[in-house]
Formats: sequence, C-alpha cells, structure tokens
Amino acid sequence: MCTMCDSLSKRDGHFIEEWPNHVWRLSEDQTWPGWSILVLKKHATEIFELSKEERAAAMEEVSEAARILKQGFGATKMNIELLGNQEPHIHWHLVPRKTDDPAWNKPIWTHPHPPKKLGPRDHDALVTKIRKLLAGSAR
Repeated sequence: MCTMCDSLSKRDGHFIEEWPNHVWRLSEDQTWPGWSILVLKKHATEIFELSKEERAAAMEEVSEAARILKQGFGATKMNIELLGNQEPHIHWHLVPRKTDDPAWNKPIWTHPHPPKKLGPRDHDALVTKIRKLLAGSAR
C-alpha cells in the first residue's frame, strides 16, 4: 500500500488543510520552519501522468501554498521539490529557506542533521500559524 495514499485520510497533528487536489501536511522535521508536504490526492508517480487540467490545478495549489509559506515565514527563497524516489506518489516538499538557515545555498537533502521534531505545544502553534496564514490569504 502507498504510504502517501494512506496519509490522505489522516487528520492527525500533521494535517493542515485539504484542498481540491492536495492534502497539506506539516513535515515532521522542522529544521527549516514551515517545511510542509502537499500530497496529491490522485495516485500518480509522475507529473506527466496527469492531464493538462490536473497539472494546472495542482500547480496552482502548489504555488499558493508556497506563496503563503514564503510570506508567512519571511523566507528569502522557497524550495519546491517533487522527488518521489522513496515514495513513488506525487508529493511536493515546500521548504521556506533563509540566508541564515543551516544549509543555505545547498539542497536540504545534502545537509546531514538530526530531524528537528517539535514538542506538542510548538508543533500545534506552527500548524495554527499556517492555518491562520491560509485563512488570511486571498485564495
């Protein structure tokens, strides 16, 4: 079974929002604050497997989530990554980057680090912050 498909129905502490094409989840690792994952609701492994309309709709949601995170976290740059080597299901890593982050100018995947897991209070506060940013967006 696909772990990404399984995550679509989870309304646990990592769940942020459900959109028409994606489920927005907070990454467990918060070394880069705001790191989120958008999981495509349709099971597909490659973006070219989607119709033009599906691709366009998916990209609008990815773009909107990235815009919200960039503004809300004061990021210098947003990394938007679609990999799928470990989890063959379209999902986007949205990583707000700042010039003072632990791996500026390098992909986060090349920076060895222990995952930064937040305590329950900080984790819930971050999810709440993103939900407030969403509510305040002109979506």
